[in-house]
Amino acid sequence: MTCMPTEDVEFHQAIKEVFLRYPEAQGKYALSSLALENRIPVDFEKKIGVSRVEGDKIITEFKDRKSVVRMQICLKWNFDYTECLNWEEAPE
Repeated sequence: MTCMPTEDVEFHQAIKEVFLRYPEAQGKYALSSLALENRIPVDFEKKIGVSRVEGDKIITEFKDRKSVVRMQICLKWNFDYTECLNWEEAPE
């Protein structure tokens, strides 16, 4: 099993340096790949991931952005924080 990314090495090193500079964020955030979303592929301009917890599983479904109207908490932002890519439904 490969533990370290083999592509975009400089980018990952820069992210690692940010986490080392802000250790309080290490347990709150993680760098997430969009490899699975790209495999489907998801058009994030039209779709958004909506996640929920079921037991020990996290289930993510991709829905039309216009159809998602409930209160949500953003889990994944795009690179410049201008668009949410994945939501969790807020507790009622």
